[in-house]
Amino acid sequence: MMTNLLREKMAKPPLQAPSLPWWKSWGPGAIVAACIIGPGTVTTVSVAGAQFGFGLAWILVLACLVGYFIQRPVMNWTAATGTSVLEGIRDEIGVIWSKLIFFGLWLGALAFQAGNFIGASMAMNLIFPAVPMIVWVSLLSLSAMSIAWFGVYKLLENINRVVMVMLVLTFCLTALAALPRSQGIMSQALTFSIPEGDLLIVLALVATILVPNTLVALSGFMKNKYQESTYTQEQIRKRSFNDLKMNFTLLALISIAILLSAATAFYGTGQTISSAGDMAVQLTPILGSFATIFFAVGLWTAGFSSGLFNLTVQPMLFGHAFKQSEKPNAPINRTILIITGFIPVALVWTFGGSPVELIISAQAINGLLLPVLTIVLFVLTNKKDRMGRFKNTFTSNIINLAIIGLVTILAIRVFLSFF
Repeated sequence: MMTNLLREKMAKPPLQAPSLPWWKSWGPGAIVAACIIGPGTVTTVSVAGAQFGFGLAWILVLACLVGYFIQRPVMNWTAATGTSVLEGIRDEIGVIWSKLIFFGLWLGALAFQAGNFIGASMAMNLIFPAVPMIVWVSLLSLSAMSIAWFGVYKLLENINRVVMVMLVLTFCLTALAALPRSQGIMSQALTFSIPEGDLLIVLALVATILVPNTLVALSGFMKNKYQESTYTQEQIRKRSFNDLKMNFTLLALISIAILLSAATAFYGTGQTISSAGDMAVQLTPILGSFATIFFAVGLWTAGFSSGLFNLTVQPMLFGHAFKQSEKPNAPINRTILIITGFIPVALVWTFGGSPVELIISAQAINGLLLPVLTIVLFVLTNKKDRMGRFKNTFTSNIINLAIIGLVTILAIRVFLSFF
């Protein structure tokens, strides 16, 4: 019933768009962007900067462009139909596909959730070293569950707006601290080359931006934001695209700031970084204690926001995949929330740290799921009878076919590495 009402609202004749501040469009994209900048992304970009310098900046910009273009048809689908793409997969392609995609995303999220909270806990340990990591992991999980328990979309949107501002400030302030020492490496950004012909680093940086969960979650959050609005389809589409542009621009800015900090501090020194926590510790003698604090706060924010995203999105995706209630207080949704919150804590209790094998397995699942998901989304968003005037253009299809090829190469590489 809600979907039918939403579709009717979205199909109303065009009206004059209300004059609202630009930040009123800012929301679903901020939730997704805050998820993408997690401990895994911070670590990957830090290691890339330490090993290869600032010459990889163009690859981060390319990865953000890929992320932007792959999400445009997804947003067109939701603007045109009033449903999320996972609901579209369920109704147009098959229930079995929506269920398999949900379980694949959920398994990956359970393992990565441990990594999210461990990353945030490492940051807290830098500031409060006397508190054991398991205590921080438990507190962070409970805090995120408390927010997700009520499932108030507006609250989640506002929290992630603050998160994005914090991420920009903390990592950009760290980069500013590195700026006086960075003149010699900034010219590397104009080389547009793949260092030492290493294609793997290109795939790793693209993969850290293209998180499978976000490809289906964005349209769900977009639906939640506009389901009670009086905006027309075109107004919703325009506002959503503005939101998408804003947040992928911020993603590029944050990623480049992390890369610059790592490249300035470690490139050419022979020092290695195995985690984002290592980078925060090693920044102290080079950039000073304030840079370390900024980086630690950014790492905590990245871990907590990614953890909160996973807790919030799984019940919503379950409802879309299985045609169940989307209400946060539905018993099945509360059960999924509890499982998603407590299993990562149990993993940390059991392993005493990051469950590396499970996280590697999750990376394999996500790597293999990504091309399947992009192909299914390509088929879905080319259904002209549902998309109407928002159907994919020829140029859009060419771009998305190129992206499918890229993520397929990534999947093959992940598959070979896994075995």
